[in-house]
Amino acid sequence: MNRLVIAIAAGLMAQPVCAGSQPPAPTIAGTARVIDGDTISIRNQRVRLAAIDACEVDQTGTRRGVEWPCGTVARSFLRTIADGKHLSCRVIDKDQYRRLVAQCFESGRDLGLAIIEAGLAETLFQYLPRQHGMDLGAYVDAEKHAKAANAGIWGLRGHFYINTR
Repeated sequence: MNRLVIAIAAGLMAQPVCAGSQPPAPTIAGTARVIDGDTISIRNQRVRLAAIDACEVDQTGTRRGVEWPCGTVARSFLRTIADGKHLSCRVIDKDQYRRLVAQCFESGRDLGLAIIEAGLAETLFQYLPRQHGMDLGAYVDAEKHAKAANAGIWGLRGHFYINTR
């Protein structure tokens, strides 16, 4: 009997691991508090939304000489779709500021993609690790549609400038 158990255990341990298989990505879930247009907090852990870049809260844009608070608008939009709601985030990486970088969802809705669709952020792929697992094509398409619709920061092409203070 002991030999049978040992033989079964040894056989299970000798099973090959599928090439390319990786352990599932860690997740963080909980009630969100919005920090700015691309950062939230869940259980006191800052989470940066992956693949996007929104204006900072204190940044403004200029549209034909009129100041436009792009950072405040981006934060307000994210608050309407995420603040106080239960989110589930698939962690992709950790950034240089020790924030988790994640793709976050509220009731199945990808928050980063929603912000891109609204024209309140642009795509930012250069810092993603190779094995990010995101559908970047959806982000590219969403940004293309936001630009074509003159949505958000793309409202007046050629006349929108980010002011840094």
